[in-house]
Amino acid sequence: MFKKLACILAISGCFLIAKADTLTTIGSSTATTNNSSTLGIPNAGATQVIAPNSAWSSPLAGSNWVSFANTGSTSNPDFYTVPNGTGVTFSETFNLSGALIGATLDVLADDTASVAVNGTTIFNANLGGSYPTCSSQPIGCLSSTEGIFGLSQLQPYLNSNGANTISFTVYQEAGSSYGLDYSGAFSTTAVPEPGTFVLMGCGLVGLALLMRRQLA
Repeated sequence: MFKKLACILAISGCFLIAKADTLTTIGSSTATTNNSSTLGIPNAGATQVIAPNSAWSSPLAGSNWVSFANTGSTSNPDFYTVPNGTGVTFSETFNLSGALIGATLDVLADDTASVAVNGTTIFNANLGGSYPTCSSQPIGCLSSTEGIFGLSQLQPYLNSNGANTISFTVYQEAGSSYGLDYSGAFSTTAVPEPGTFVLMGCGLVGLALLMRRQLA
């Protein structure tokens, strides 16, 4: 009887504290919205996947180049040239639950883009810069000018228990093509409730009893 009780205490505590982490991913081809229709821009519409300009980097893992119109490959018959000075904001909202333990966000844009997390700008677009191929500084359309953000940059502005919105304001500064590509991943872990610590203690007590029984 003593041994059975110890086993129950140990197993119950171990099972209740073994909780898996949760990975939440976002990407430009999933649920991205834009405000182009409110800006009076011709051909403006819902966010769509576009064929990239041949000079752009390949899409990031798990994403695609997107825009509000067919603004990527100049060889497409319905290609639309976005006027210089245009700035359109693309956004994605997602939920997190638990303590944030990891976060990454990669961004490409033509010509350049600002990034905001829940209304706070964490990166300002390189406006008025040199544009040999998109922006010559991050954030641009080449792997060498990719915007890369990690946990230390994102965590202060993320809500780890609830809704989050990341926005990208993409600017046309020079040239004809226009687009956005982003990919992000956020890891959270469940925060144990007070009762869980009690059960965890029971598990430890059970293990101690088993060890004592074996040594006796």
